[in-house]
Amino acid sequence: MLGFRGSFDFANARQDARGMTGSEYGFLRLSEELADLGHEVHAYTLTKGSGTYRGIQTHQWPGIWVHADGEPEHFVPEEIRVRDCDVVISVNMPDELRGCTGLRVCLYWINEFSICKVGFENHVDLWCSPSKPHLDQVMNNPRWRHVDVSPTFPQGKAQYNPDPATWSVVPLGCDPEHYPQTTAKVPGRVVYCSSPDRGLHWLLQEWQAIKRAAPHASLRIFYRLQPWIDGFKSVPYFPPIERLRARANYIEDALARMSDSKWGITVCDSVSRDEIEREMCEAEVLAYPCDTVAWSEGFSCTTLEGCAARACPVIMDCDALGDIYRGSICVAARGDVEAWRDHVIRMLTSKTEREQHQQRAVEFANAHTWRITAMRLMEQIDKRMPKEEPDAA
Repeated sequence: MLGFRGSFDFANARQDARGMTGSEYGFLRLSEELADLGHEVHAYTLTKGSGTYRGIQTHQWPGIWVHADGEPEHFVPEEIRVRDCDVVISVNMPDELRGCTGLRVCLYWINEFSICKVGFENHVDLWCSPSKPHLDQVMNNPRWRHVDVSPTFPQGKAQYNPDPATWSVVPLGCDPEHYPQTTAKVPGRVVYCSSPDRGLHWLLQEWQAIKRAAPHASLRIFYRLQPWIDGFKSVPYFPPIERLRARANYIEDALARMSDSKWGITVCDSVSRDEIEREMCEAEVLAYPCDTVAWSEGFSCTTLEGCAARACPVIMDCDALGDIYRGSICVAARGDVEAWRDHVIRMLTSKTEREQHQQRAVEFANAHTWRITAMRLMEQIDKRMPKEEPDAA
């Protein structure tokens, strides 16, 4: 059984124009792979109704739908209680395992534990981190330890003390078969496909220099960018978000300055999973000068998918990314924006160097598929499953 407090239509998830978050896609792909490996999979989401999808039994999360006058109908979830599964897996939400029995597993792909309720760790038998650097943060970063944070309890109601014996690393995956190597690349095509607060400002700062060195370059940005920018305009001064607000303001100004078609920039909004895979296939470069305001990039499936798509990811050594991808793609030192820019230019202007990096990137992607992720997850689960006692003679 897998549980995820998200809402999407399994059968049409890849065609949904709003796109899919990394957690949603990981939940979907692990459900599919575990079913393909022969396991009986029951998947719970907030989507209405139940049914069958590729051998997966889909269920609506328990709860009630509420419709107040003048308000849209909304779902009020209740505690999920699963008593008849050997293994219960939750994505990012350990508190959802409180009412469950069996081996309880939490795939923890997010950062810190401030949204968890006191005592959450008592209901998880196995934690899976996406990378060793992420796990190091879990074990050693005191800022991640605050539990049940609120305005009343800004330091949380408790401190989480992780037990190393319950944690393991299970890297995330990709689908190389979704990126046919026969797809023709669009010469000069650059894509940005991550959250804008994580580095889009650096890309736009360097775009004019990139364009001068590679006049055929074009940039396509995939995100619901304007709503993200506008969100800061209605929020008063609040110190924790001011660095993000500054980035949003810079991005808005930079796009306005380079709105002329000669700069070749297109903001594409959110697109479906199928569409983003096609765009990745056509791109020569995935430009991701990752620079987070707090440690938060524990794996980056976008970067891995860029590897699978032969899109020559060019990143900066931020959070977990250097440890994961160095040696397989172009990785500049964090903060060395000029070196990062020069890597992008070389990928756009040197076919020989681009093809060499494409080959290394594809090899890395082939070693990190969702099937391999599912098998690694099952290895960790099998180690912790109760051993059956042999029948007495």
